[in-house]
Amino acid sequence: MKFRKSSSTVAVVLCCFTSMHEPSLADAFQLNKTYRIHSPLHYKVQDTNTRISTSLYYSSDEFHPSRWADPKQRRKNRKRYQKNNNQKNQKNPSGNLETKTKNGHPSRHLNNSNTNGFHKKCFIRKDAQSSQESKAKKQWLKRNSDAMLLTTPGSLQKGKWHELVSLLKAWSKRSKFDEDAPLYVEQLLQRLTQERVSGNPEAIADTELYNILLDTWACAALFLLPESSETASQRAREILRHFQDSSNHDEMDVFRPNEQSFSMVFDVVNRIEGPQVTRRLLGWMENLYSTGKNPHAKPSEKYYRTILDSYANSGHDNAGLLAEGLVRHMLATGIVQPDTVCYNLAIKAWLRARKGRQSAEHAQQILEEMEAPKDIVTYSTVIAAWGASGMRSHAVDSAEKLLRELMDSTELQPNTVVFNTVMSTWVKSKDPMASKRTRELLNLMEGSQYDSSSSQHYFPPDLISYNTHIHALSQHGSLPGYAQQANGVLDQMELSHEQGLASFRPNLFTYNLVIDAWSRASEKDEPEAAWNAVRVLRRLITSTRLPDPDTYSFNQAFAALAKSQKEGAAAMAVQLLQYMENAHRLKMHKSVRPDVIGYTSVILALTRSKQADSAERAEAILRRMKERHANGESHMKPNRACFHAVIDCWAKSDKGTLAARKAEALLQEMEELCANGLPKVAPNTYTYNAVLKSWEKSGTRCCGNQAQKHLERMWKLHQDGDSTIAPDDLSFKIVIDAISKSESESKAQKALRLLRRMDKWYQSGYENARPNEETYTTVLSSCTFPADHSDFKTRRKALDTAIFTLQELQSSRYGQADDVAYATFMKACANLALPLPSKMDGGRQRHKEERLMLREVIRATFKQCCEDGQVGETFLEHLKNAAPPDLYMQLLSEAMLDQIPSCPAFEVDDCDPIDFKDYRQCGSVAELFKQLPYEWRCNALSTTGGTD
Repeated sequence: MKFRKSSSTVAVVLCCFTSMHEPSLADAFQLNKTYRIHSPLHYKVQDTNTRISTSLYYSSDEFHPSRWADPKQRRKNRKRYQKNNNQKNQKNPSGNLETKTKNGHPSRHLNNSNTNGFHKKCFIRKDAQSSQESKAKKQWLKRNSDAMLLTTPGSLQKGKWHELVSLLKAWSKRSKFDEDAPLYVEQLLQRLTQERVSGNPEAIADTELYNILLDTWACAALFLLPESSETASQRAREILRHFQDSSNHDEMDVFRPNEQSFSMVFDVVNRIEGPQVTRRLLGWMENLYSTGKNPHAKPSEKYYRTILDSYANSGHDNAGLLAEGLVRHMLATGIVQPDTVCYNLAIKAWLRARKGRQSAEHAQQILEEMEAPKDIVTYSTVIAAWGASGMRSHAVDSAEKLLRELMDSTELQPNTVVFNTVMSTWVKSKDPMASKRTRELLNLMEGSQYDSSSSQHYFPPDLISYNTHIHALSQHGSLPGYAQQANGVLDQMELSHEQGLASFRPNLFTYNLVIDAWSRASEKDEPEAAWNAVRVLRRLITSTRLPDPDTYSFNQAFAALAKSQKEGAAAMAVQLLQYMENAHRLKMHKSVRPDVIGYTSVILALTRSKQADSAERAEAILRRMKERHANGESHMKPNRACFHAVIDCWAKSDKGTLAARKAEALLQEMEELCANGLPKVAPNTYTYNAVLKSWEKSGTRCCGNQAQKHLERMWKLHQDGDSTIAPDDLSFKIVIDAISKSESESKAQKALRLLRRMDKWYQSGYENARPNEETYTTVLSSCTFPADHSDFKTRRKALDTAIFTLQELQSSRYGQADDVAYATFMKACANLALPLPSKMDGGRQRHKEERLMLREVIRATFKQCCEDGQVGETFLEHLKNAAPPDLYMQLLSEAMLDQIPSCPAFEVDDCDPIDFKDYRQCGSVAELFKQLPYEWRCNALSTTGGTD
């Protein structure tokens, strides 16, 4: 900050260096014949004997000392000098400098490169010379200042204290680049004060000199001392307070802080120490003014606006409260009444505070209570606060209300910014009707653009308007037709731009929103969604008229391909990834750089492709990521999601034991990386579940045992305090599924024991182990052996396990048996139907008892299933296979008298098999199901016809 110097200020300090004598300031004035005046404020002294010259400049921006040592200014001078030389060089079309020899013929021995190098050396020498001169000036200032400070108080005559003032001002000119400047200025001013106290009436430290001192410390805080800028700012405040305290005992108005004093300290404190300290400084100024101690301390609107703006841009949680409190303080004191700008800044502070509903409600309250005139900024900021409130429906209602208030107003009319803010509020609400309402607002804006009858209602749409509407469409891109609409808006914008409307030119954000809309679209509604996303990306890649794509463009295309189940999606994703890598290596697109998100999406696309080599290719991509990270690309550090994607790919590869072993190896690698200091790669419950799934899908003899081993490890890690690894209901279900798919003869008993453990852990307080209907159904599934899988004893144990499991589920507090559970149990009964013994079997009577028992179990199960309303088509299919023909006819006779033909009575004592082939083929299960009473099937959800 610069200050106007008084006309009496001595504007020159001269120095001559000789080997025998160091002239004083008075000696320099005696060298009248050596003066060469360049300007009224520029004096230069030369000593022809020693050929050493120094200069000191004052009161002129052109010759300010910062020009001597400021590197930026030197670079500007160098560029300007080189530009002038280049213009001279352009006169020679050959590109060489032509010089004439003694004979007058041109010589081309110098070219531009040599000349530029020559000029560069010249500038280096000039910079070195300037640096030496600056050092010499500082040394001279230090010697004279030290000598002045050592003089006896009261001994300075008029010329001497004028010389002291000149030295003080000379140091102040160096405040932006010399760290000694503020200290010397302060010491010299103290010396001048001592001279006044010692009885020298001519030595007066007036307001101007104190302002120079304040300016010096302010410059030091802002430009010179970044590591101790706060200390310099505090020193400026201390000097100002000391200045004010000293002026209370001085009746002269010349010695009192003025508006300039408070202004410079206020600005530097606000920039360095923040709004809280500035607020205390403002309170002190208000007290000085209200008590009459200093009328110059009266704050103006600028001070309040400065603090309010600092609050608004601070991002502090309490910024809104502090800003609103300051406005109410202005109303209470009455020193300055808050104007529209003050209110707007207070509302903005609440908006930036990001306190959701509280911010919006306070912004609305300020709007309703403000005494100053409201303007468009006021309304748009309040609407933005409602948009950021997260209140969704209430937010859009409030925004629409404010918009209607503006539309009905005769003093204010909404503009494009207001409409865009309302549209943004709809987008943030995530309301399914957001795209419809943004379309209506956009139509209204387009109508005002072409309506010339009313000049007041003019709010034409701009690029932000169309982008916001596309954002609303892309946000709900999964709904039918929304992605297509977003693409249509893009086509409309491109057409408008081709017709000459520059403001409608789509930018990269527009194209990314459309790609994002296609990536969210359901493949069921939009079969070509992924390919449409790729088409938009290819336009960005190939067209020179469109903006270059960035990483987000590629990642959203990868996400679209990862969702697609069409053939070739994975191949396209791999191809785009290869292009992305090459483009980054060759710097074809400056904003394109492959990252972890893109690689993970490509791996997911390979997982969905179900190709034979998809797992190997996915692991190769993961290996490439690790290699790039090892080569120094920190952004390519694989995370947990990458490993999960590869493990899932192996689990779905149907490669048996190989897939399970690969998944285990990746799990072990993740544990090692976590142990080596990469916590973001630490496995969690999802990781172990994926490994469990790989063993469950392997179908090997030992898959159940391997799955149980990993489940035990999960439980141990959880017991040891790892909260990220905790077996959940999915973990138990996968293990039970793995047990049921194993070839162990006791797998039904193993599954039931695991169910018992779940119940025990849940009873002990572990919530994740709570069994449910699905868990019981999975145990029932483990009992469904093939008919020829095992001997009589094993089959009977499995049947007993199924019976016990179903009975427990029917009386369990964890759920009720549904149609799937009943169907699975009936399937177990069908598969476990005991074969007829041979003639030599001595257990004919025991076998007869077993068959009678099974008949009763089927009868009781059917009765209970009908009472629960859970009879479904699948249940009927398994009942038909499990029940003897006569029993099947008896169970369904009430509803199917016309459908079931008469059949011979079934004698249990008959040992010869009866051929009921014709009977079993009479009528389909679907036809029989339709004849069942509605009460039998009303709760069955797994089949059509469950409800009428």
